[in-house]
Amino acid sequence: MIVTALIPLFPLRIAVLEARVAWDDPIALGPAPGDMQVIGACTPSAWDDGVRPGLRVGEALARCPGLDLVVPHPDAVHTAAERVTGRLEGLGAAVEPHEEGAWMFGADGLVRLYGGLDTLMRRARAALPVGCDGRMGAAPTPFASRQAAHAGTVVHREEVAAFLAPLPASRLPLAPRAHGLLSSLGLRTIGQVAALPRASVLDRLGRGGERAWLMARGEDDERVRPRMPCEPVEEHMDFPDPIGVLPSLEAATRILITRICDRAMSRGRSVRAVMLRAHTWDGGSWTDSVALREATADPVRIGLACLPRLARIGAPVTRLAIEADAGGPPGAGQMSLVERPDDERRRRAATALEQVRAAKGQPQVMRLVEVEPWSRLPERRWALAPYEA
Repeated sequence: MIVTALIPLFPLRIAVLEARVAWDDPIALGPAPGDMQVIGACTPSAWDDGVRPGLRVGEALARCPGLDLVVPHPDAVHTAAERVTGRLEGLGAAVEPHEEGAWMFGADGLVRLYGGLDTLMRRARAALPVGCDGRMGAAPTPFASRQAAHAGTVVHREEVAAFLAPLPASRLPLAPRAHGLLSSLGLRTIGQVAALPRASVLDRLGRGGERAWLMARGEDDERVRPRMPCEPVEEHMDFPDPIGVLPSLEAATRILITRICDRAMSRGRSVRAVMLRAHTWDGGSWTDSVALREATADPVRIGLACLPRLARIGAPVTRLAIEADAGGPPGAGQMSLVERPDDERRRRAATALEQVRAAKGQPQVMRLVEVEPWSRLPERRWALAPYEA
């Protein structure tokens, strides 16, 4: 069984908490500085007044004149999510954190430790913040487990298909174009999607649609991928006056990166991931994660990966922080000087594929995929799927 802990509207709840406003008021998550002027998630009272995520700010205010927009605070969201992850890991669980306030972990090794699944879920529920409408669910597959968490129930293997069938098809992890295609075909529920032939789904929706089809049938074999234990190292710099000049931010970032590398080398370790965090003058924040291709303690190489991200900050900064995972090996490996023959062949194939699709359109390059090897009918044995280099 896979257990999922879920906090609905998690980024909005954190932003409301940081803004110190009442949750019962009509509130929506406003656009971040520099982003499109559309709103994000909204509270139930705002939903009752006709406000929907994705509306332009002017249209949302016209529907609900009393709507209060709060600034997104991704830094506070990251901090709160790390706190919940640490509490769940304190139970002995190998946790896979997800965006939007969801955490998954396998329960097979913990059920006997806590004397049953119900006791384990109660202990995990106690790790969530009080008053956040936290929900717990369990099911044999990751997708079914997350849907069970929305309903706050436990779904056993023989009940997965019946549980998923009446749920809306919009919950399937598909691209907007694929959801539009399902809607145009009149497929509104997950059960209707699960009843489709596999070859037809693969032909029209590709590999992503096939994975969603398996999820709809409760046959996805994805496993929980827990995060690797990290050794956090953090450095920050406060500015008395907000700084919005990019060269000044780059200079401050280089100083922080040098400090991070010095601390990592003092431990005999190297850096394998970096998170840039900035607090803006309007009370919001900005975050960006950088996963290094190879663990290193060289500040020049880390700076080459991090400095271009600073241009995405859309407001003057009052605090700049860098949080690094200093859990890499003591000596960074040496990069290869000679490319493998397969690298150049893949690069050329990807370039040619992009040129063909740009000239002829997306569905022009297809590949044959064997769907039903036992069938004697070619149209049932094989299916066309979009080619991926």
